Amino acid sequence: MNVWIIACFELRRMLRARTVIISLFLLPLILIFILGTALSSFFNSGDKIPELDPVKVAMVESVGNRGVVTSQLYTFLESPDIAKMIIVQDVPTSKEAERLLRSQKVDFVVTVPVDFDHQVMSGKEAKLQLMLGSNRTANMVAGTVFDSFLDDINHGRAVTFVASSMGLRQDVSVSSASPSDPHSYVSVGKLNDTATSYSAAQYFAVAMLIMFLLYSGGTASDSLLSERDNHTLYRLQSMPISHVQILIGKMIGSSIVAMAQTLVIITVSYVLYGTNWGQQPVLLAVTCMLMIFASMTFAAIVSLLSKSSSSANNFMQVLIVTMTFFSGGFIPIPVGFIQNIGEFTLNHWGMKSILQIMLHGNISEIISSIGMLAGICATLLALTAIVYRKVGYHA
Repeated sequence: MNVWIIACFELRRMLRARTVIISLFLLPLILIFILGTALSSFFNSGDKIPELDPVKVAMVESVGNRGVVTSQLYTFLESPDIAKMIIVQDVPTSKEAERLLRSQKVDFVVTVPVDFDHQVMSGKEAKLQLMLGSNRTANMVAGTVFDSFLDDINHGRAVTFVASSMGLRQDVSVSSASPSDPHSYVSVGKLNDTATSYSAAQYFAVAMLIMFLLYSGGTASDSLLSERDNHTLYRLQSMPISHVQILIGKMIGSSIVAMAQTLVIITVSYVLYGTNWGQQPVLLAVTCMLMIFASMTFAAIVSLLSKSSSSANNFMQVLIVTMTFFSGGFIPIPVGFIQNIGEFTLNHWGMKSILQIMLHGNISEIISSIGMLAGICATLLALTAIVYRKVGYHA
């Protein structure tokens, strides 16, 4: 009973503060709008399939080296479907092609070996020398196109070998070089029919929700330390209330505010910005509750170990911003070292769980992400118990 009385007083105290209303309820909604609008170009909103820009390819070919197979390569590149994706620029030397690639005037370099036709005609594997640029999408498109040509050439070589062994005649050719063949080697589409790409509003709604749930833990930490700094903790401890009840009561009061904050952000972003939060409300609620729990336990640890509210606030601010950055909360981070660091943050697993819910992901994958979040919560709870036993919450 004492716990709930303290929780009610904590709830009333927080709701009376204008800074709490502004920082926890209004500010995240404003940031979702600003970031979602400003960075919408980084996202493929809805189910719209983006148009790919043609890839500029520098072709290096020795003078007088164009044989039958090389001619087939150029015919293949001039076919209507391929010409939409590949723009060929003839370059005399590999050195010049490399210079163009480094200056980003071309996206990809293909060098035709001097003995290319001879190698193919003699029954050896057809190979081109490829030099990749800095654009991963262009590399993927160009690589797929030229690999397709080589696959057809090598397939024709294999057919020729088998046919010749049977006493039949078969010329090496590439079927896709024929203009009558409408087949395209590169097609852009969705990986599946159920998952959709999240929009900028969805991404930043999740990122800001997670970040400000952590900030709600910061307000709880500030409340715990203000009781000690203002010497009102003496009065509370003079009453027949245990120290644990005071701590838990304040955590519950702050958690209720965080729950209200979650409902406001989800509801308002859905109504005003059209944010689709998926079709798994139970899993969404579980994820948010785990984030609130983690935020409160972390706030308790910081409060118990800090000597003043200013040092605790500074530490919480730096930590929350750092975790948000490494988890891609301010801008999506490509696969790499920074993203690997983000996997050790609360934000990463919270965002991953909710984004998978938004994209109608596999239930087992969603539960796996939630399980990681639950494991972090259990670890933080154990640390809170250890710190409380050693330090305690005293005036």
